[in-house]
Amino acid sequence: MADQSRTRRTPVEFRLHRQFNDTLRCHLAGEAQILELISLGAPLPGVLNKLCMMIDIRIGNVVSTVCLPEEDEHYFCTVTQSALQVGLEVFSSSAILAFDETFLGSLEIYGCDPRRPTPLEDHLIQRVVQLAALALQSHEVGNEFERSALEPKARILRTVEKAPFIN
Repeated sequence: MADQSRTRRTPVEFRLHRQFNDTLRCHLAGEAQILELISLGAPLPGVLNKLCMMIDIRIGNVVSTVCLPEEDEHYFCTVTQSALQVGLEVFSSSAILAFDETFLGSLEIYGCDPRRPTPLEDHLIQRVVQLAALALQSHEVGNEFERSALEPKARILRTVEKAPFIN
């Protein structure tokens, strides 16, 4: 009988447990959709935008962006300054790293209120960072594949262009 009393939840604990399960279920559904887009080779900006929307909606009162290293070196400062000028606070900043620890970009999140992520929000942010890394690496592999597929055709065209015309 004593064991049952320890497993009973108060109404507040029950509500929090249900909220956590609903959030987890919703998160997994969104993650499956993102993974499908990545595997289908969907355009990178669309995938990254969906990841940012996932963060913005699930956390609420935040704006997120993925900053890539190819962009202007002052871009990070400009985005942060712009966010601060309109009254947003830095909520989270996470590096997006490849499997070999190569820097791919960063996930910047700005919020309306000066606070830090809760453990559940932090878990969501880290998972989005992992999915962004997967999308960025998959996109790079796709680009390399296209370049390697086009290289033999380019060599053939250069050879044909150099060949003398024989009548």
